[in-house]
Amino acid sequence: MPRVRLTSRTPLRLVLPFAMVVLASCAGSDQPTSTQTEPAVTTTTPELRATVVVTYSVLGRLVSDLVGSAAEVVVIIPDGRDPHDYQPSARDMETLSDADLIVANGLGFEEYLEDSIGAAADAGTPVFKLSEHVTVRDANNGTDDGHGDDHDGATDDTHGAGDPHLWLSPATMLEALPALADAVAAAISIDIEPAALTAQLEALDTDLAAQFAALDGCKLVTGHDELGYFADRYGCEVIGAIVPSMTTTADASAKQLAELKEVMAEHDATTMFTSLGTPQNVAEQIARETGADVVELGTHALGVHASYAAFIQSIADAILDALR
Repeated sequence: MPRVRLTSRTPLRLVLPFAMVVLASCAGSDQPTSTQTEPAVTTTTPELRATVVVTYSVLGRLVSDLVGSAAEVVVIIPDGRDPHDYQPSARDMETLSDADLIVANGLGFEEYLEDSIGAAADAGTPVFKLSEHVTVRDANNGTDDGHGDDHDGATDDTHGAGDPHLWLSPATMLEALPALADAVAAAISIDIEPAALTAQLEALDTDLAAQFAALDGCKLVTGHDELGYFADRYGCEVIGAIVPSMTTTADASAKQLAELKEVMAEHDATTMFTSLGTPQNVAEQIARETGADVVELGTHALGVHASYAAFIQSIADAILDALR
């Protein structure tokens, strides 16, 4: 047994642990040595998931539907805020710079995020712009025969010739889905299979086409020029808008409002479909003067919808219910 030399200055808190070790060794000196050992306890840090940062909520839902639990999807613009005029905070800029992949709409839709997205791209963060992988409508209600942000022809406010409301047509999202899946897979190093989401959106598109084909005409008056992709796909015609612009930051002149009322009378339009950013006082005034109903569409906010398909279906249902 080892000898322990104590002094008056030896702290008791040091003596007790040592004494316990000595006693334990003495007690076990006559016992056979066990060949069994306690299993080693290892502490592991959970592997951090890759982060895909998306600019706005509806596109964020589509990305979530695609990637499932393979990556964390973070949305910059709070749901219900107008993406046309949202200005990023310092935290937003940090989130963008830390992303494994940034997914954006493009065409000037996230106007005040563009500098921050560009800075992240310059620093090496991959950026996927939806507008570079779909057929883009131009400002003259046609379609651009190319892809991306470079267009010839007329311009419309800050959006150039391109209509930025890409997410309002599942057919447009289907067009971009293969490239989006490839971009996400490359960024997070996990295979992403878009087959299930593709099938879901194809079924939705087919069903909506049949429902709108059964209408006796589909003429739309909107809050601003936002339903072009939807109307083109499902045989509707946008005959006018309270704010005749592709951005909610524009204003309508008295002359334009007078022309809108004339168009509504000419087409016997009895419903106006407003949305986020529509000047409600103007909409209410036109409703009083024309006798039209006002139906608000949640075109720019995901709301309670648990999938992109459910979001689109809710918009379609509201339009169908009003026009039947």
